[in-house]
Amino acid sequence: FGDPSELDPHYNYETAGGGQLFNIYEGLVSFEGKDPTKFKAVLAEAIPEPTPTDDGGVEYVWNIKKDVKFHEGQTMTPEDVAYSFWRVLLMSDPNTPGFLMTEPFFKVLDAAELVDPSGALDGDAETLKTQPAAQLAAACEKVKAAITFDNEAGTVTMKLAQPWGPFIATIAQRWASVINKEWAIANKAWDGDCATWQNSYGIPSESLPLRAVTNGTGPYKLDHWTPQEEVVLVAFDGYWGEAPVIKRVVTKNVTEFGTRFAALQAGDADRITPGSPADWAQLDTLVREECNPETGECKEVNPDGILRVIKPLLSLARTDIGMNQNIAEGSPFVGSGLLDGEGIPLNFFSDVHIRKAFNYCFDYETYIQDVQFGEATKSLALTLPGQAGYEGTPRYEYDLAKCEEEFKLAELKDAEGNPYTDADGNPTTVWDAGFYMQLGYNVGNTARQALAEILAENLQQVNQNFLVNPVALPWATYLRVVRVKQIPLGVAGWQEDIHDPHNWYVPYILTTYGSRFNIAPELIEKYQPLIDQGAKETDFDKRAEIYSELNQMIYEDAPYIILSVLNNRSYEQLYMNGWMGGTSQNPLVSLPGAVNELSKDNVAK
Repeated sequence: FGDPSELDPHYNYETAGGGQLFNIYEGLVSFEGKDPTKFKAVLAEAIPEPTPTDDGGVEYVWNIKKDVKFHEGQTMTPEDVAYSFWRVLLMSDPNTPGFLMTEPFFKVLDAAELVDPSGALDGDAETLKTQPAAQLAAACEKVKAAITFDNEAGTVTMKLAQPWGPFIATIAQRWASVINKEWAIANKAWDGDCATWQNSYGIPSESLPLRAVTNGTGPYKLDHWTPQEEVVLVAFDGYWGEAPVIKRVVTKNVTEFGTRFAALQAGDADRITPGSPADWAQLDTLVREECNPETGECKEVNPDGILRVIKPLLSLARTDIGMNQNIAEGSPFVGSGLLDGEGIPLNFFSDVHIRKAFNYCFDYETYIQDVQFGEATKSLALTLPGQAGYEGTPRYEYDLAKCEEEFKLAELKDAEGNPYTDADGNPTTVWDAGFYMQLGYNVGNTARQALAEILAENLQQVNQNFLVNPVALPWATYLRVVRVKQIPLGVAGWQEDIHDPHNWYVPYILTTYGSRFNIAPELIEKYQPLIDQGAKETDFDKRAEIYSELNQMIYEDAPYIILSVLNNRSYEQLYMNGWMGGTSQNPLVSLPGAVNELSKDNVAK
């Protein structure tokens, strides 16, 4: 369940669309099977070794595959590759994955920082357009100079500002997909002119020229996308690689688990997404085979079953709760917008004691046992177990007494630094006034719904005037209100882009969620040097020292309620082949998986 927010590979940054794009588009490299740290050449002939440059950077020279066709019939050229990289870099704003690319190339996290390094223009599309034409053009020319092409030689040369260990991992994902330049321009995307790139920066998803049209080189092409209903892909007859066995892929957006389960039970679905681990018990009633993905061994558990379950699966994802420290004007989720018991002021979560109180008021064990089926580990830090600096980090525990204590310590003040007052003009506090707000989650996601309800119930136990109302929103609506920073309290779901601590700190602090939940500038200023140091260090123990210090700071400032990492499972019909042990098992590949590697026994293809 869950609908793509868009199908533009250089903008899309969510899993519902990402799984479709993985099958439609290709990049220079991709994953080699199930391991998220191993890669293979795809549209490149081979993966080159980086060569040091005189200015302290590195250079990659790529030999591009010949005779590769796009779905619309064009032949791929090195210029298409270069244009695709230029485009994702110049479209990089806080709502796109572009920061993953701009950082190794230019040591910045947003395309706007190529114009104003201070970051003042980040995400501000309208102000960016007003900057001097020469500065705008220079930013674009810098991008073009970093990625050059030679159609005759069949090469693309990339120059990075710094050595970057996870560079190949970074370009193995959909944001480095190759699109056809001629087709993109014909469909009103950026025309490749350095005088116009700023007009393609900061475009809302719903206004993207390539939002609902695609033209990749992948094994499948888009047949149609009916928003909120289904995405249908069909095999591409002109695919340069091995032709896929499955010729038609239908992904339906069905928000009710019961409906999804009935389709699976009837054989009308090959696999479904559980709403939460609570649904595993019902799915288990249909299981015949239980398979271990590490050994590849399967055992029969019910001769009458129709499904195969694969468990436990590596998880590179986690769901947390973000607290917006400066809620946008016009938010419909803050009630009265005042500290009067009927709402919250827009800077409600700017008070560290309120953020700590919310951390203490969350019942982590209940969440793990009731929502994650007891198959999860409570996190110590923003990063994942085993990563540098993770071990030894302090964490918050469920403690209503400490929750109350922190609420009573809160001294929330308005923008002028004055205490909030009641109706009679007397100073008031959060504890005395109470509050009301809404906590958003995407409809159909029962795990997120339960998470919201646990927090709401616990807050009321501390003070009956603390009201948090969980509200279900369509996926596209939820993404939109989070992106425009109107959600006061929201669910932050993150799946690693690359298996590295840097890929947690940057989105949670500096870009995606850091922007959406308005992490205070003074906190960013404190964290940034350590984030930068950790990225440049290659020694694990030295990185651990840096990240341990950073984790301590984040614990003390409590910008998030950090939850737990779930051990995953996958359920599929017995007639499905190729998922376990293949690229589809890779935790960085979203459903429907690498469908060209899959097949079905004795059923219609």
